[in-house]
Amino acid sequence: MYTLTRSASLTNFEHVAHSLGLDPFRMLRMAQLPATVFDDPNQMISADAVGWLLEESARLSSQEAFGLLLAETRSLANLGMLALVLRDESTLRAAMQSGIRYMRLHNAGVHLHLQDVGDFVLLHMDANMQGGYGIWRQTIEMSTGILLKIFHVLSGNTFRPVRVTFTHEPPANFEVHHRVLGTNIEFSQEYNAIVYRKLDLDLPIPKADPTMHREVKRWLDMELVKLHNEPVLRTRQIVKMLLPSGLCSVDQIAQHLGMHRRTLNRHLAAEGENVTTIINAVRADLAKEYLTTSRRRLYEVSELLGFSSSADFSRWFRSQFGKTPSSWASQYRKNKAKPLSHELEDTK
Repeated sequence: MYTLTRSASLTNFEHVAHSLGLDPFRMLRMAQLPATVFDDPNQMISADAVGWLLEESARLSSQEAFGLLLAETRSLANLGMLALVLRDESTLRAAMQSGIRYMRLHNAGVHLHLQDVGDFVLLHMDANMQGGYGIWRQTIEMSTGILLKIFHVLSGNTFRPVRVTFTHEPPANFEVHHRVLGTNIEFSQEYNAIVYRKLDLDLPIPKADPTMHREVKRWLDMELVKLHNEPVLRTRQIVKMLLPSGLCSVDQIAQHLGMHRRTLNRHLAAEGENVTTIINAVRADLAKEYLTTSRRRLYEVSELLGFSSSADFSRWFRSQFGKTPSSWASQYRKNKAKPLSHELEDTK
């Protein structure tokens, strides 16, 4: 099961967590997620870990509507490239269909599908995740709130659902639910869905740009192909996600990719790779990035790369680059300063 999500799924988590008395960075550590999720919205992280984080945050803060508080702050831009293809579809139905097709590029932990029922259309939402929280209430409610907001914006603020249904029990307090989702909400139902009138889906999207739409859709289709046909790329993404947890093994990687370790090794071997070389390559790229673009201490870099100690990291780094991390970083800064000093000389 390919359950990665863009870290944009945690947009404004830091603010909401603080407002409810939680330490957001402690919560990230508990979920085994890197603190860098707040810096790069395109970082791919575990959808299962994000789902667990939302449920645990709701539990510890005693805020049943935690996911909806996050949804309330979102904008179309948080969807990245997916936002562009939705914005430039001709109708709301076409936008929903594109959302279903490309959702895995944004958040593979959420599965969407449309169902026509007489004069109505149901946009179903399911959590495509594993773990102890079988209901994944926060993920479902957050996704529902975000989708409602997106289609409302795309329609020029005219599109309204008939009702929203959830399989889970109602909250003790409906204030946030009514503010974000409206008052037509039904709980303890057979499915999680937003119910629309079929005729409303034919509403045009006012700002659609067909030319831009073709280019964006072509790019997204190529990204979908990569998910299926590039095991090396997918393995690199999983490795990057797992390294900070210290649990980056062949078995763990294979589990996240939904295949047996022998199958994974066979796919990688066909491309002249193996798990060890990929882990080293990802570590090398990240090590250079952390040492040159951040002020992290050596032990922090060590932890982010999955080493049990700074000494282990230093030995590995020296075997890869022939220098200690500090010596390599110092040389990098000197080399980077040389062109600047030459430019200053030329201006005299």
